[in-house]
Amino acid sequence: MRRPGLLIVTAGLVGLTAAGLGILSHGGSFKVPAAERAVLRGARAAVHGELERLESLMPAERIRDDRLWRAHLGVVDKELEAGHVDAAVRAWHDAYGAALASGSWESMIAVGDAFMAIGRASGRVGGARMNAHQAYLSALIRARRDRSVEGAIRAAEAFHEIDERAVGEQCLHIAAQLAAGDTEALARVREARQRGATVTSIW
Repeated sequence: MRRPGLLIVTAGLVGLTAAGLGILSHGGSFKVPAAERAVLRGARAAVHGELERLESLMPAERIRDDRLWRAHLGVVDKELEAGHVDAAVRAWHDAYGAALASGSWESMIAVGDAFMAIGRASGRVGGARMNAHQAYLSALIRARRDRSVEGAIRAAEAFHEIDERAVGEQCLHIAAQLAAGDTEALARVREARQRGATVTSIW
């Protein structure tokens, strides 16, 4: 079975790719010791700037129909189960387009997770992280537009799982802003922050 070169594939699949995202999507770790809080603030500031830039490029319209992207992701799962990584990448491309059209944060989390699954299957996890990163960042933007605390928390968890801690912390910062005045929502954010402090990347 021929394995696709995901590092090459990623360059053409995602329409939101930008040079500025390179500082966030490299293969390194975003773990920052407590003693280096100034560095963390700097990294979070970079994330904030990229969020603002990408939000201006992302259309606000949404069709509110999740059937299409879910169907395409079902094809991705079946192709991966059969060992057809090339076909899974093609199906993922369709899923990503449908997810963009849907306008939901849930869809972007799902396509990010799916591309990480493709990365594991192909042995090219590093290449897969770029597309997953961009999908998760899009999910965060949409969650903020929807004022969804749950969406921001889920984006944080996704970034923690791919070991991008600074981005995850910015997600939780946004979640806390969205939860302001809601005791239960703030408690969920605190719980998510505690989970994020102990999670170990599975990739």
